Amino acid sequence: MRAFIVRPFGVQQDIDFDRVHAELIEPALALLRQMGTPVDGGTTGLISKQGNIREDMFRLLAVSDLVIADVTIHNANAFYELGIRHALRDGSTFMIRAKDSKFKYPFDLQTDRYFQYDLANLARDIEPVALGIRATLAERKDSPIYLLLKDLKPHGRGDLVKAPEDFREAVQVAENTGRRGDLRLLAHECAQFEWDREGLTMVGEAQFGMRAYPGARETFELLRVPAPDDYHPNWRLGTIYQRLALAADSAEKKAELITSSDQRIQRALKSADPAQKAELNAMLGSNAKNRWVDDFRADDPDQRRRRALESPCLEQMLTAYLNAAAFDLDAHYPAVNALALLKAQTELAKQLPDVWEGLHESQAAARQKEREDLAERLAANLRLTLRLDDYFKTYQTPADKWSKSSIADLYLLRDPGKKEVIANRFRDANSGAKRFSLDANRRNLEIFKSLGLFEPGVTAALEVIDAETKKTDPPESSRKLALLFTGHRVDAIDREPEKRRFPPTPEAEATARKLIYDAVKLRVGADAADTIGIGGGASGGDILFHEVCAELGIRTELFLVVPAPEFQKLSVQDGGEQWVARYQALCAKLPTRVLQPSQAPPDWLAGSTRYDLWERNNMWMLFNTLATWADRQTLIALYNQELEPDGAGGTKHLIEEAGNRGVHVVRVDARALLK
Repeated sequence: MRAFIVRPFGVQQDIDFDRVHAELIEPALALLRQMGTPVDGGTTGLISKQGNIREDMFRLLAVSDLVIADVTIHNANAFYELGIRHALRDGSTFMIRAKDSKFKYPFDLQTDRYFQYDLANLARDIEPVALGIRATLAERKDSPIYLLLKDLKPHGRGDLVKAPEDFREAVQVAENTGRRGDLRLLAHECAQFEWDREGLTMVGEAQFGMRAYPGARETFELLRVPAPDDYHPNWRLGTIYQRLALAADSAEKKAELITSSDQRIQRALKSADPAQKAELNAMLGSNAKNRWVDDFRADDPDQRRRRALESPCLEQMLTAYLNAAAFDLDAHYPAVNALALLKAQTELAKQLPDVWEGLHESQAAARQKEREDLAERLAANLRLTLRLDDYFKTYQTPADKWSKSSIADLYLLRDPGKKEVIANRFRDANSGAKRFSLDANRRNLEIFKSLGLFEPGVTAALEVIDAETKKTDPPESSRKLALLFTGHRVDAIDREPEKRRFPPTPEAEATARKLIYDAVKLRVGADAADTIGIGGGASGGDILFHEVCAELGIRTELFLVVPAPEFQKLSVQDGGEQWVARYQALCAKLPTRVLQPSQAPPDWLAGSTRYDLWERNNMWMLFNTLATWADRQTLIALYNQELEPDGAGGTKHLIEEAGNRGVHVVRVDARALLK
């Protein structure tokens, strides 16, 4: 999320505004980041590229998610920029001023809220300022212009900022090569630029298309921070949480994820058009279906049917699908789901009249007749929607590409006894389908199978789905463990003895190898075949890690920040010939990934003032570890913290970042190498 600070510069009227920025505003933004609100930005002083600074300033005032304006003194530039902000954006403008200022507060701003800070004790006001900013972000609309003109809409960001073309290309390469971890790195990096939302949207869409749902969740949740009711991220998150719920490892986690999906869908509904409301209500129906299935789980078939009919989720699901169909009568997916549920409900009511009467008492017969009539009307509408009516289809546009699946469902519901016809329809609809679609179809059919409904058609359809599934690649299975390694390089021969961390001696190497071996063996146990190792190629710890993993039967991947020859010069060559030979052997046999073609950052990242090459390398390896689908992720760090001179990109940096992201960190005490 982007912040832009409007303020005077230097010392003016005996107030050091640079000190206020350094000791109050920046620490408040840092505290916000610790609180989970990712906000980054600065002043016009950070506009370093050539061009018209006024245009850059106007753009930043228009596109920044948050503007902090210091209006302590009568500074023309600050008031001018504040006025532009109020005119261009409807909210998230936070005003501050020093207490006991000798300048009278302008009349035009006296009805607006502002925070008064104490120049004598700026540190005390850091937390109140951070909390005030959070409240401003939550309130959203504070511009007096937009509060007065209720129908006025701010200008779209997409016309003002564009993601660089080479960033778009980097996203495309990561998507086409299936590199989920690289996409998470790109999301992390673009968040620092003024085009962050455009970049994050591109990354999120690529992740969603690859079904990299954990990363996609992070990306779209970042997009919600400045705009919690924005339709697009909430719509995507509604589906993402649904997909994550299917893979949940506990009933509690599944229920939590489905609730999150419902919440995001309800947010998206606030700004959805009728067609979008149809889809969103269908998604609510799908969530209710998941709860319904959990409600009627039982070993006894009769007990399953009773629970299915009694469950309140059945009515909730039916209502959601009917709402979706009502919003868009051409939306065949919710309509066919509603029809299936109506038929399932009426059939269960016939089989269990005591349960149905208990639910509806004196209205039981009327309610059943009402459901049967509604099912007939839905079926008739579906025949038109799916272009099955011989007369009307002559005048209709062709049905969409998903219609074959709904047609197969309609044939199943209309006459489940015609199993050969049903099998042919399902074969036509699912031939060449991707595994995800086949799995989704199977889940729906298995629900009816478990309740003994729509037979023998359901069994015939399942046989077709299973035959098609065998033709596809098996789903990517998650590994049990992903190991990421970081550790000290072998010291150069001429390094001062008091600064050594990994002496270039056989004894130190043997000690390091045993420390790494023991740490890896303890974590992996008997799961070597289900473990993936990720590490660099530097002389010392990195190379030893790959060699140890090979000895234990663990597959590893070699991650190099630059191409192999240049990396050899940077991080291997000064260790001596034997390390070079071992490095080249790893390059020849291991799957190798390269971050960037040279030490220079990509052009789109060149404007970053806080990103080191090795820091980028650390984050790249970390995000690729998180994207392995492993049940557990562990960082093994061969580390002597007493002799840690590393800045950004060092061992300490990776340990901190891994811990912040929930990766288990194992510190292997490298002081033993000095004994």
